[in-house]
Amino acid sequence: MIVSNEGMPAGLSMGLGMNEKAMSNYAAMTEEEKQQVIAAARNVETKQEMQKLVKNIARLNDENTVSAKG
Repeated sequence: MIVSNEGMPAGLSMGLGMNEKAMSNYAAMTEEEKQQVIAAARNVETKQEMQKLVKNIARLNDENTVSAKG
């Protein structure tokens, strides 16, 4: 597995870079949450699994956000 200088797996870094919503959600996470994501990414064995992880990050606020309009 390729790991970037910051300790983030390269596949996660590339996946976040290609998914603006996932990148935004990741940036809003606490340091502990980011470390949990990185740990999960280190256990990924296939490109498809990494894509699923990134898609799940992109969906986080969709499931947890309360709409201001009701």
